Amino acid sequence: MITNREEVIDKAFRVFLKMNYEKASISTLAKACGLAKTGIVYYFPHKLDLFVAVADKFFIQLQNPVNKFDQPADTLAEFIDQYVAGVSKAMNGIVSLVNDGNNPYDCCPNFYYIHFLSQVRMYYPGIRQKIEDIFSKDYEMWSTVIQRAKDKGEIRSDVDVTTTARMFRQVFYGISYEHAFLNGLDTNELKENFKYLREFGIKKHP
Repeated sequence: MITNREEVIDKAFRVFLKMNYEKASISTLAKACGLAKTGIVYYFPHKLDLFVAVADKFFIQLQNPVNKFDQPADTLAEFIDQYVAGVSKAMNGIVSLVNDGNNPYDCCPNFYYIHFLSQVRMYYPGIRQKIEDIFSKDYEMWSTVIQRAKDKGEIRSDVDVTTTARMFRQVFYGISYEHAFLNGLDTNELKENFKYLREFGIKKHP
């Protein structure tokens, strides 16, 4: 019998990943958690309360760069390794939690996570500001590393920091989205693309 609030959130996450918010009834959520409906209501009086708690843990906290990555490395080359490692850790945590072998339509866990994010965008009250904050922190982190790389001569002095930060992030989001429709994010390919961008796009060559 589940009695822990965090366990309820984790079990509910699996439901919201694969089922639209509107269709995920309290009864369905309670069954997935091994509780009676009153057990769910004890922790979360309304379904939206539970959904918000799930989104807080598996989107807002998980994707916050402050929680996802350590202090940025000193060089862009090292930060690329650090960034990909952080992405891999977060992704593997989600996959291990939700990959129960029940994958309708042969979808991978990464696809279900994108589906979950679309639900968060639609139903989480005031989510736009929180998303903007996450994106802003990620841009700031990339910009800091890229500016430092310019200052130290690791990359060309004519590199535009804002545009380059945007390019790294869009490479990540583009690959993540594309791969989600197949087998899930290939972090090795992500790293290769990052390194190619650094080596042949912005690196200072003799």
